[in-house]
Amino acid sequence: MEDFSFLIQLIRTYGYWVVGVSIFLECMGVPFPGETGLILGGVAASLGHLDLTLVIVVAAFAAVLGDNVGYFIGKKFGRRIIKRLEKFPIFKAEHIEKAEKFYKDHGSKTVFLGRFTAILRTYSALFAGIFDMHYTTFFLYNLSGGVLWSIIFGFVGFIIGNNLPLLGKIITDFNLFFWVIVGAIVVWLVAKHFLVKRQKKRDESLHQAHKASENTMQTEHHHVTHPKKQPDQD
Repeated sequence: MEDFSFLIQLIRTYGYWVVGVSIFLECMGVPFPGETGLILGGVAASLGHLDLTLVIVVAAFAAVLGDNVGYFIGKKFGRRIIKRLEKFPIFKAEHIEKAEKFYKDHGSKTVFLGRFTAILRTYSALFAGIFDMHYTTFFLYNLSGGVLWSIIFGFVGFIIGNNLPLLGKIITDFNLFFWVIVGAIVVWLVAKHFLVKRQKKRDESLHQAHKASENTMQTEHHHVTHPKKQPDQD
């Protein structure tokens, strides 16, 4: 919980800037924990350090602004960037064509629902710009998704903050349960290893015994079918 307290202290000190900048960076295309910043803003609000309404407003504004910056970056520079990255398999022409077709068919839903998915939240606006999604459509779905996302995760953080003692107990109990499960799995794997090894030795012994038995039977059969000739007596 010490790391968690440090992050709360960071938001307490720098307030809404931490929430807004983290979300803005993530939404414009930088892999940054914006959603974590929003949730921690909600936690800080529950502890009386910030105002929840302002946290949600700042988060929504930063999300929409970041996505708009990402959209225009993608529109202006996206094709050139992709051209330079064609040597990587993921950016091959056929993959880009499939992605472009997907955006033409499902672009609005991707912008809206992508807000709730980490990777899409970071790159959906960039690709909307790259694939020339109509700006009005992009803006409306981006705005509605950004506002809804900010409200939901702002309240999630607020609820978590109001239940920190319970959350701490759940995490402690989960850690104990987790290590018990890990211990049981390790014991099972070790036991399985020795049982398999033992069975393998037993199978090898049986195989060798069976092979020796076959050799003995073949030898006896050979003696029966090809008896030794007695030397001629004068």
